Amino acid sequence: MILNRPFPLDIPSRQSLRYTFYAALCVFLILVLLRPFGLDELKSPILLFHAFLYALVTFIFVTANTLLLPRLFPTVYREEKWTVGKECIHMCWHLVPIAIGNWLLTHWLYKNSLSWHNLLNFLWITLVVGVFPLWLNVLLKQQRLLKKYQSGASRLEEQLNQPVSAPSSTEPVPEQVVFISENGKEQFMVLPGEIRYVTSADNYVRIYFIKDNKPASQLLRNTLRKAEDVLSPFPQFFRCHRAFIVNLKVVQHVSGNAQGYKLHLQGVEELIPVSRNLNAQLAENLNRSAMGKKQIPTSRDRLAEGRRQT
Repeated sequence: MILNRPFPLDIPSRQSLRYTFYAALCVFLILVLLRPFGLDELKSPILLFHAFLYALVTFIFVTANTLLLPRLFPTVYREEKWTVGKECIHMCWHLVPIAIGNWLLTHWLYKNSLSWHNLLNFLWITLVVGVFPLWLNVLLKQQRLLKKYQSGASRLEEQLNQPVSAPSSTEPVPEQVVFISENGKEQFMVLPGEIRYVTSADNYVRIYFIKDNKPASQLLRNTLRKAEDVLSPFPQFFRCHRAFIVNLKVVQHVSGNAQGYKLHLQGVEELIPVSRNLNAQLAENLNRSAMGKKQIPTSRDRLAEGRRQT
């Protein structure tokens, strides 16, 4: 069902404020050019001023919703669970405070009654006028983003399947990764080829790796930023999301939906998301990782190699 399909959750930003400004501008232009609801009886200077006030109501209430709702309901506003249906409900909710604001503004400007009947009329008119274009915009955006990221994922897949000779590196790379807890009391060592990804978990990081051909994990009290510093000598590790660092050498497949790219890792069921502002960097790092790509040695491989040498 299309309402259950993934949809990107826009976090408050300058871009979202710009879209809110455009919405308010549309309200202003509609009122000035079409002059509905008896506005054609107003003289031009008064009409422009009243149209500006109604546009300002739209801007203020949509901005307040955009900034406050994710902070008030953080468990609801999570991108991994955001869908087309939730986006449609979120957009329609914008119309409710706008209708209430217009109801109060109309009372102040034209001395209309503050009755429940008038309020219901404002809610009805606002919803009827706004619901269809909002839903249509959401559905069209979902289809556009889906095609965009599916096409981009196909190009990234081609990069994964076209390894070339890797340039030689003179910089020594440590054989093991050593993670140390924030208080310095715990230590975890693992081969870089065994790591699949690292993710943040409140005040901890969890390292997912393969041990004896089985998935395993280790929890340490630390920040993802510190884990990123520890992994910096190993070029295959890439922070693809604010909550994930991934080993690009174990990426087997790249898929895409309206939220962006998802990385499928060897031996891992979870799909790793990629932040949309890191798409170009992902392509560059995947290309670098694919150069001379070969089987990453695990502890078992190193043990076998040691036996052959002896």
